[in-house]
Amino acid sequence: MERTPSAPLNCQLIGSAKHSVSQPVPATPTASSVPTDKLRESSCVEPRLLPTQCPRVGIVTPLGNERLSIEAFMEQVLQHLQLDDRWFCVLDNVSRDGTREIVEAHARIDQRVVYLWAPQNRCVVDAYFAGYEAAYNAGCTWILEMDAGFSHPPEKIPEFIAAMEGGYDYVGGSRLMRGGAHRSPWTRRMLSKGGTILARTLLGSEMTDMTSGFECFNRSAMRHVLANRVRSRANFFQTEIRHMMHRFRWKEIPIVYANDHSAVGRRAIGESFRILLRMALQR
Repeated sequence: MERTPSAPLNCQLIGSAKHSVSQPVPATPTASSVPTDKLRESSCVEPRLLPTQCPRVGIVTPLGNERLSIEAFMEQVLQHLQLDDRWFCVLDNVSRDGTREIVEAHARIDQRVVYLWAPQNRCVVDAYFAGYEAAYNAGCTWILEMDAGFSHPPEKIPEFIAAMEGGYDYVGGSRLMRGGAHRSPWTRRMLSKGGTILARTLLGSEMTDMTSGFECFNRSAMRHVLANRVRSRANFFQTEIRHMMHRFRWKEIPIVYANDHSAVGRRAIGESFRILLRMALQR
């Protein structure tokens, strides 16, 4: 289905000097909104560069302890990126197994890889927003969010890009539409399906998957996300973002999601219900 309607950052980036951002936009993750004048339009940081030289695609991937799979994952992702595209790899103090050093080494030899060190992150939501802001401020035309560890398959990247080339503001991956799959323990499948049903019922959402995180934004859609922020400090932030995207021209594409971990914290589940009810009451 598709619709066609009209923790403060202090990040260190290593990568291409022409496309890196040394001072990302300050943000307060717990706030529901920030002034839009805090989001700057980028001309690729270097004033002498033409806007057409800005990265077309900017991928945002928070990374933790990925040492066993990161080399293979990076190889597959980079196969789908052009020379002027950028991949913002967000790392913080959660990563302690050598992933940070592997990514940093790649960033020094491949200008497409941007190593984003954000030790101030307090949760995964902070990591995502650090990447969003870095990609937005680098002037990326499209910003694709994806997870590491092959839970989001790199071979789907061209399909997201093709959909964005079709003029959509937002393209979301769906595990619950025809052609998609959710290869995870039953607890995760139940939460994903249940969360989607509740969001569709209480918020009037039309997307088939309201909890997935494999998604792509154009600059207008990402600017809206950065200006309005999210309340959640855990998994539910994806539902908040997808709810925002209903005001834009959006499309879903089927994806296969694979995750062997079954644990979802009770605190995160409780937070999800509280925020969902608050959103429903504010409709």
